[in-house]
Amino acid sequence: MSVEILSGALIELGEDRIASADQDTERARLARAVYEVERDAMLEEHPWKFAIRRVDLARLAEAPAFGYGRAFRLPADCLHVIGCEPEVSYAIEGGALLCDLEAVAVRYVRRVENPAEMPPTFRVALAARVAARLARKITGSSAEKERLEALYRERLRTAKGRDARGGGTPEANRPDLLQRARR
Repeated sequence: MSVEILSGALIELGEDRIASADQDTERARLARAVYEVERDAMLEEHPWKFAIRRVDLARLAEAPAFGYGRAFRLPADCLHVIGCEPEVSYAIEGGALLCDLEAVAVRYVRRVENPAEMPPTFRVALAARVAARLARKITGSSAEKERLEALYRERLRTAKGRDARGGGTPEANRPDLLQRARR
């Protein structure tokens, strides 16, 4: 859990910073209570480049009862499957990817627990999101909650914009994808 992000959220609410993520104050306990859920929801809502991972999936011994021929275990840190390779129809059920292939690899959004792996713009947007979630409970003000939700949306736009410019070759311009599309 990030002291920096929790402190940022509390500062947005007009509260004091915390010295430790385990600090035993009501405000720190409230921030800890919502932090992981808000972090994971924010990660799941957008395919953040820093959170994307590619992996070959392990096939499960038991096949699905119907609909697909095989089941593959999704990674424990998988929040959202972006797609699979090769491209095929699939379903996600009970922590498994179901399809008819012998082997499959996926691109997915992973749970990122270490704040050092998160870009600064993501961290400040997450702090605003946590602050907005806590606003009514800590301040008792609907207006403060609305102000913090607007701040979160602004910071989220900035973080997504920065993520979009994050480097690499856009997939639409990759020669291998263009050649595959021509076949």
